[in-house]
Parts: sequence; C-alpha cells; structure tokens
Amino acid sequence: MTFTIVARDPDTRQLGVCLATSPLGVSSRCPHVRGGVAAISSQCHSNWRLGHIGLDLAARGLSPDEILRLLASYDPHFDDYRQVGIVTMDGAAAAHSPPKGAAWTGHRVGEGFVAMGNGLAGPQVVDAIYDGFARSAGVDFAERLVRAIEAGYAAGGEPKGQASAGLIVAAPDCERPLVDLRIDMANPLPKDGGDAVKDLRRAFDAYKPLIPYYADYWLDHPDVSYTEWQSRAA
Repeated sequence: MTFTIVARDPDTRQLGVCLATSPLGVSSRCPHVRGGVAAISSQCHSNWRLGHIGLDLAARGLSPDEILRLLASYDPHFDDYRQVGIVTMDGAAAAHSPPKGAAWTGHRVGEGFVAMGNGLAGPQVVDAIYDGFARSAGVDFAERLVRAIEAGYAAGGEPKGQASAGLIVAAPDCERPLVDLRIDMANPLPKDGGDAVKDLRRAFDAYKPLIPYYADYWLDHPDVSYTEWQSRAA
C-alpha cells in the first residue's frame, strides 16, 4: 500500500524519508527521522512504535541489522505484517519485507538508502525508486528524495492511487526537521482524479526556497518576514 525511499546524504549527512500511499495521513504514522541518528519507515501494517524504538536503538549505536532483529523479537507480527527500512547516520542500511500477498511487496537496499513498497503495481516501482535515487547523486537531497518517489509513481505506484504522501528531512545539527511536508489527503481523492504525489511536488516546490529561512534565520529575526527575506536573498 506504500512506496518509500529511506536515505542518507553522504555530503550533508542529512537523513530523510519520502513516501506515498493509498490510505490517508501516511506521514502521521510511518516515517521516523532523527537528525544525526537514523531514518526509519515502518509500513505495510504499520506499527509506529517500531519507529520510536528503532531510533532509540540507533542512538545507542546499533546497526540496522541488529535493530531489525530486536524489532522482530519485540513485535509478534513483525515477520508476517511489518515492512521496515532503516538507514543510520553512518550510511548503513537494511530492510525487512513481509511475505508477498496478492499485490507485489519487496525492497532493495543500496549504499546508504532503501527503496521499498507493498501493495504495488509490480517490482518495477521499487526498481524505479532505487535507480532514480542511485543515479541522482549530486542533486539536492530533498529534491532527490521527491524525484525518487515520482519515479516510483511513474512506474505504476500503487494501483489504488496515492491519497497521501510525505517528505521528512533532518540535519545532524538541527533539533527539528529541516523539511516536514505532509499531504494527508489528496484533493480531490484518487477516485476523482487527485494524486498526493503531485500535491507533494507542488508543496515542495513552493517550500524549498524557504528551507534556510525556517531552519534558523526566523528564530533570531522575528522582524523579517519570509517575503522580505526572499527579496533580500534574490
């Protein structure tokens, strides 16, 4: 039901997750990102507790493979129902996918990233996410994540359509995410021709120039609006 990229940028050391799915509000439960620690997505029959536990284990220095083993011992439904992808700050990556059902479910692990999905049109969706991310080194990290999900969407995505999507990016030296954009409900819904991946692209394109402003500038310059800041930066 969900297709996802979980990744680390080796240059900026940022961590991020971008994903889309047919249910509503995917970013409220699946992605978990902590700057300087790890990025995790718990999906399929998602269990948000796995994300919280996984981040704490990563903060203690455990590897993604070790974290997956401990999550499996914690959650009795892990093997059959959970899909989890993890990338830690050092670029180590691992994933678990449950048994395949009627629609395609699976993952691919790359160097510093995981492409994965469940309930998809076919393996070409994850392949497109994987290849799109792998071939876009040098592109701005957040942009790279969005492009990867757009590639999965173009390859068929989820047959039911994408009703929600999200993008979270965190830097190692920032307590809050640099980017946390959520399309909780595509407007209109997929059955009426809407699509959350396209909505996410529109939101990201509008927000991207403001990332440095909201990251720290506005904290110490309350007298400068974002429009004034943009005109100064132009």
